[in-house]
Amino acid sequence: MTAAELPDDFLADIQEIFRKTPVLLVGSGFSCGYGLPGMGILAEHLATAVHDALTSHGARNVWAQSVEAVKKNLEAGLSRIPLGIPESEEIVSAIRATTAKLILESVIAAEAKILGAGATGGHAPSRLLHRLFSGSPQNAESIHVITTNYDTLLELFCDLAELPLDTGFTGFRRRKPRPHPLFQAQYSRVLVAEKRQQQLDHRLCKTVRLYKPHGSISWLTTNDGPVEVLNDVSAVGRAIVVPGPSKYQDAMVNTLFDAMRSEMNDVLLKAEALLCLGFGFNDDHLQGVIKRRLAAGMPVIIVTRDATPNIDQLLRDHAHVIAVFKSGDGAVCHWNGNTLQSPEPLWQLDDFLKKFLE
Repeated sequence: MTAAELPDDFLADIQEIFRKTPVLLVGSGFSCGYGLPGMGILAEHLATAVHDALTSHGARNVWAQSVEAVKKNLEAGLSRIPLGIPESEEIVSAIRATTAKLILESVIAAEAKILGAGATGGHAPSRLLHRLFSGSPQNAESIHVITTNYDTLLELFCDLAELPLDTGFTGFRRRKPRPHPLFQAQYSRVLVAEKRQQQLDHRLCKTVRLYKPHGSISWLTTNDGPVEVLNDVSAVGRAIVVPGPSKYQDAMVNTLFDAMRSEMNDVLLKAEALLCLGFGFNDDHLQGVIKRRLAAGMPVIIVTRDATPNIDQLLRDHAHVIAVFKSGDGAVCHWNGNTLQSPEPLWQLDDFLKKFLE
């Protein structure tokens, strides 16, 4: 079956999901498309770089016992390091610093490439964000974007789409997290005619709310808690949750991560639909709420290069989930228990948008 022969009902189902203004969930596969390191590359980098960052003999010995497992599977390998031992804090700190440095360097290169590319009609992520934003209800406070990535590519694509962005922080140079709740309705002041006079009125200002449950390279650690500072390339520690068992501890003890996770879960519980880009469903931070919503029949579209074992299981458990993967030079689409082949690379966001929505 060619792309031109894809069933009309299939296209209609995708368009119907977009009419529900789905929550956008972005995983590492999205950033890998712009040269950011995936889990495999990060594991190889950590295997060598962390050793050099450790100073104590004990920490180096513990790391040496886990390094081969880290190379094979980053999350599983890091899980071999017990949190209760004295060396774990030094190792986690070294992993966090090494990861942040690699991501920061990669983001600088990726953003320079994106800004230097003259994308006809705009970059695909910016077009997607603009479509979700403009297609949401007029009285909506925001559209919701969740990412497990540390990088700032989504922030850049919001700027390129000229969309107002809310990250949960306020300020100018050293932006602090809002007191609970992190995300609040934004209003703009406008002049309106009232009984032959002009008066100020407050109108709802829709925003893109960006939830980053694993932190960001733009979040710096300070004695007063994390602050958001854009374009900072210093050696200051970054507030990011590293892979492995420590990420659950980090997310629970830090009030910012706890609040971010709580508000993100509330968004997922209320979502009418979900659109996943480059997300492999390997993250337990998100799995529980999403699985409950899937069981309740929430419509979901998954667009990613390759299926993971968790995605395969999800498709077996929930036939209503739509998924688009790479297949040779084209794509394979899973829809209502059917497998549709297309010669077009519809797993790439640009092709997906042009085929189904533009």
